[in-house]
Amino acid sequence: MTGTPDPAAPATATPAACAPAWPGDWATDGLWRLIWFGPAHQGWEFGSYAGPALLDRAVEELPLHASDRVLHLGSDGGETSRYLALGAGCAVTAVEPDPVRRGHARRRARALPPDVAARVRIAGSTSEGTSGPPFDRVLVLQPARTGDDLAAVLRQAALAARPGGRILLGELVHHRPGRPRGAAPNGLEVRLRQAGFAGPRSVDITDEAVDALRTAQLTLIRRRHEVLRHLPPAAADQFLALILTAQADLREGRSRFWAVSATRTSPVPGRV
Repeated sequence: MTGTPDPAAPATATPAACAPAWPGDWATDGLWRLIWFGPAHQGWEFGSYAGPALLDRAVEELPLHASDRVLHLGSDGGETSRYLALGAGCAVTAVEPDPVRRGHARRRARALPPDVAARVRIAGSTSEGTSGPPFDRVLVLQPARTGDDLAAVLRQAALAARPGGRILLGELVHHRPGRPRGAAPNGLEVRLRQAGFAGPRSVDITDEAVDALRTAQLTLIRRRHEVLRHLPPAAADQFLALILTAQADLREGRSRFWAVSATRTSPVPGRV
């Protein structure tokens, strides 16, 4: 599908905004922006970049049903909300703390068909977004990319989820030397238990991430002058090179993408 520039997209882009550098490891915010957040803010149309492939897996893992009330913790300009409302038919509340991204998300929601738009709510804070009945499902995708403390995000998720509700945490885990390639990210599972979730189940979704990066690479090459027009040529070259490095690290097992799902069963202090 060919997209058109989104008027709500940022007027400027810098290498730091698109792929921020992290000491000794690309495997954090930069990669996630490449395959998810960056495309959304460059105006690529729904389905033309790789994000939905990862969300498809999330829908399978939770699973999601049309009757579910879903909370999305994370800021992506409304892409996830649009996908869930259109694709899964859920009622979605997204927390978008940044006012620019929140405005972008609300414009995207208003552009949906009226019956779909009625199922989407964009909140400016967690307290605003979690007012009302608890949620059936909570989706937390790469919280590190927003700079949030993971423990705090998971506590918010536990407070928002109903007993028996499900959470899905999507995280990129740097592969440590000597660690078995298929080892589950036990640290993430421990964090979920500490927050009040039980029975965590980890699924390696690295193959989907590799496919996502390949899609991002091909799209950026094909539409370089449109999508990367705000970057100097050298910065655009670095941007594309980062994708190749990320693909190699994922293929060779130096980093892995994991989806960790769990059920909210434990009482949460402070919840009425």
